[in-house]
Amino acid sequence: MAVTCTDEFFALGKAEAECLGMAGLPIAVVPHPVAKLPPAGVAEIADEAIDQIVHMLEAEAAALAEECRNRPLPKRGRMRYRSLFEGDFNAPGAPERISGPDSPEALNRVFYQRGWTDGLPFVSPTPDRWDAMLDGRDPDEEIGLIEPRLGLATVGKVAANAVMAGAVPAMMPVILAATRAMTAERLNLKALQSTTHPCGLLTVVHGPLAEELDIASGTNCMGQGAFANAVIGRAVRLVLTNIGGAQPGVLDRATMGTPAKYSYCFAENGEANPWAAFHTERGFGAEQNAVTLCGVEGPHNVNDHYSETAEDVLLTICGTMATPGCNNSYFHGEYLVVIGPEHAEVIAREGWSKEDVERFIIERAIIPRWHIGKAQMALYGQQVPERFVGPDGRDGVRIVSEREQLMVMVAGGAGRHSCVIPSFGSTLSVTEAIRD
Repeated sequence: MAVTCTDEFFALGKAEAECLGMAGLPIAVVPHPVAKLPPAGVAEIADEAIDQIVHMLEAEAAALAEECRNRPLPKRGRMRYRSLFEGDFNAPGAPERISGPDSPEALNRVFYQRGWTDGLPFVSPTPDRWDAMLDGRDPDEEIGLIEPRLGLATVGKVAANAVMAGAVPAMMPVILAATRAMTAERLNLKALQSTTHPCGLLTVVHGPLAEELDIASGTNCMGQGAFANAVIGRAVRLVLTNIGGAQPGVLDRATMGTPAKYSYCFAENGEANPWAAFHTERGFGAEQNAVTLCGVEGPHNVNDHYSETAEDVLLTICGTMATPGCNNSYFHGEYLVVIGPEHAEVIAREGWSKEDVERFIIERAIIPRWHIGKAQMALYGQQVPERFVGPDGRDGVRIVSEREQLMVMVAGGAGRHSCVIPSFGSTLSVTEAIRD
């Protein structure tokens, strides 16, 4: 069985097939549009579609791999033959292992065509590498269902994705903890994975293990150059894609997306933190290892090189937070505030506690009324009327109204910078223990 659709509607056809339980349904792709073509043009496209369908139904896997090896990679969005390599290892009866071409370049093409990568080259998940990543764990141990496709995450599947990301076995407990956290209902992963909003999953690592694995918590901790941050964050993304089914343009419907979807992981800077670590607020001991998973946007910088008081620093942070364009403005979800060490030092030397910081943000992070349009103001009246400042919000709207809507952490290196990280809004973070 196979169907035909134009390249502009390939994503829709794929999504509908998945929803009907036919994730591996072959789809022949023809150029868009068809409706205004003359009969001869339609006939030409029909002939091409027939050739594709016959090829899809009859070709052997070896022939497909050879074809992929020798053919230039097509442009994204115009993948005439992309459907030849569609597959789903979560489908009933799917093989546990496949044989691929020997060439790393050809194997990367096969995986890319099937939608199994993030677009970057990966480490081949060979049996030897997979066994090393498992390190004696039961590969069939079930972790849970990952939205939106409801793929069953097992330890073995997570290990394969960890290998592809370039992780080492010592990182597997962190990646497994993050995968367990994905299954928590409060995270609202189905919406996070399929929204048009530019959000991804941020993994924050707490406890002594962060230092043991050399997970960056200081300078450039959200940027490039830190091996552990890069591969752990990437492994989480591959689990979301390959088990959760969040292929861009199929079930992942992000309008623009965010670079944070490639890899998003850092650790709290315990050495520079004047307050208790974040995971202790959730009932963990300071020496316990844990991960916090958050459905958030990329970081928004807070540049304040001149303020010398806690209030002045926090006013700059509040002003950066309070915008009508973020989902937190009308949802009751959490907003992440990551305070840089130098800003944290200014705040703490005046004796401010983390609770003081949170109360100040609630009171002073206000969206100015003149920045709010009529439709948005009506939305706030329906969703968050308790945040109005002054009669009918005349003096603005608070960005958060309760301490539970704030997550305050310390990370980063030298420099008078902090960052604020809006969330998807309709999501709550999950903190999960890292097990040995």
